[in-house]
Formats: sequence, structure tokens, C-alpha cells
Amino acid sequence: MLKPRFLLQSLASVVLLAFLLSRIEWKALSAIWQQVNLPLALTASLLTFLLIFLLAVRWRIFLTQQGIEMPLSSVLKLTWTGQFFNSFLPGSTGGDFSKLYQVCRRNPDRKTRAAVTVLLDRLSALAAMMVLAICAWVLGPSWKILHSGLVSLKPQNWMLVSLLILALSVVCAWLVRRFGSEPWRQRGERLRAALSTGFQCNAGTMAALFLAFVIHFVNFTIFFLFARALGISLTYWQVLLILPVVFLLLLLPVTVNGHGLREVLLIFYFTQFGIHLAGGQPAGIAEIVISLTLLCVANDLLWSLPGGLLGLIPFRPDRT
Repeated sequence: MLKPRFLLQSLASVVLLAFLLSRIEWKALSAIWQQVNLPLALTASLLTFLLIFLLAVRWRIFLTQQGIEMPLSSVLKLTWTGQFFNSFLPGSTGGDFSKLYQVCRRNPDRKTRAAVTVLLDRLSALAAMMVLAICAWVLGPSWKILHSGLVSLKPQNWMLVSLLILALSVVCAWLVRRFGSEPWRQRGERLRAALSTGFQCNAGTMAALFLAFVIHFVNFTIFFLFARALGISLTYWQVLLILPVVFLLLLLPVTVNGHGLREVLLIFYFTQFGIHLAGGQPAGIAEIVISLTLLCVANDLLWSLPGGLLGLIPFRPDRT
């Protein structure tokens, strides 16, 4: 039986995407795709492998710190498989459960330590993203854009804003009810105890945190190159001012995997920054954003497929 929260997220995604798709011109969208720069798009796509590789290197640092020795090839396989589950399953924790399950199978006596590595890996990425989002908010005109954007919002679009506020309110109410209960407080205490014994502030942890920032910048570069491949007049500085805030907001469980909410946020930012197609080609902001997000999502799904195939290969202990 589907959970009410997932149904609400699905409904929010469907409504937002339907709202956007009903307002785009398909001929303009097709024209954007026809003039894509293939060498530039291929370069951006190939960087995705570097992204997955760096994710594996970062997780391996935490595994080593917890005394779980695994060759990089095995960690890369589990990381890639995790990317498959993150891309094809609703939510962003399917990959974490996949990695945790396989590591616990290999190290049944170190299940708690294995869980700590996955948690620390996720927290390092979150910490880096929060730092980048705060910097983007302070250095960029985000708060001014938010104010001017809401003031100049067309009346027919207030329904969209109201839907977002309603979805966010439901999420907040669910979080308060879920995590405020006694079982979740007990789980939080066990989690705090595990982190207090598993976290190590040393050179390895600093290297992992540094990698967390590098991984985000690689992700930003992929987005930037895809935008350039489509002829979008987006500067890298604008990417640094937009994506950290957008990606941080996408962590809120408002829609399924951020679908719909991502497009709305990007349209909002692109409109305020005056981003358009290079050469003065006629296309609306909605067509520009939809074409860019379709390219990014298609690339993620394409690079996730090998992870699904790797997941079919039995995970055996490494020979010593």
C-alpha cells in the first residue's frame, strides 16, 4: 500500500510538471534540442563518470576509518549501484540502503560501523552543500530576487506558489509528527552515540570533506556545460549562485526526487537573472529550463544504468 506522504509528493510532482508543460511551446523546445553542441554535451556527460568515481573515493575514506577494508574497485561498484537506485527509485536514500546492505553482508560483525560510514558520507555532502548555499545566498542577490520575484508574480501563478506552500506545510507537519515521537527520539539518541564514537577528526576526514566540495563543483560544471551545449547564456558564476540554493531546497521531500520543484526553482532564478539563448534565438524561460533539465535527467539515468547491471553481479569477498 502506498504511503500518504509518497502520494502527496507524487501529486505535487504531477501538478507542477503538468502546469509547466501546459505553458511551453513544443516547437521552441524542439528547436533548442536541434542546435545542441554534441562535443560539449559529450564532455559534460563523460564528467559524470568522474563524479561517480569521486563519490566512491570519498566513501572509501570513511570505510577505511571504520576498519572496513575494501578495494576501490568494489567500492566503485557499490557506489555505482547506489546511483542506479537513487535515480530509478523514489526518494534519495535507496542507494544508501543498497550500499549498506552489501557492506553488512560482507562485514556482518561491523553493521553499526558500516551504517556510520554511509551516514558520514551523506553528512559530508550535506555540510558542503550548506556552506555553498549560504555563500551563494550571501554573495548573490538571492534574497533580492526572492522579494522582487514575489512582488512581480503574475496572479495566475499564485496558485503554483500556494501549492508549494501547502506541500511544504504538509512536509513540515509530517516531520514534526514523525521525528517528534518517542521511537524516533530513541533512534536519534542511538544515532548520536554511534556518530560520537565513529566520527574521527583527522586528515582522512578533512580529505573527505574537501572531496565533498570538489564533487559539488564537478556537478555544477556538468550542469554548466550542458547549458552551454544548448546555447544558454548562463555563466559559471550564475551557476554557483543558483545551484547550491536550488539543490539544498530539493532535499526537502516536497516532490518525488525533486521533479517539478527543480524546474519551478530554476525558472524563477533564470527569469530574475535574465538568462536566455545565445544569439537572440526566440525561446521562453520555461522551454530553456525544461530542455536543460531533460538533458541532465537523461544523462543521470544513462550513467545509472551500468550501476544496475553491476548490481546483478553477485558481490563476493575479495581474494586475499
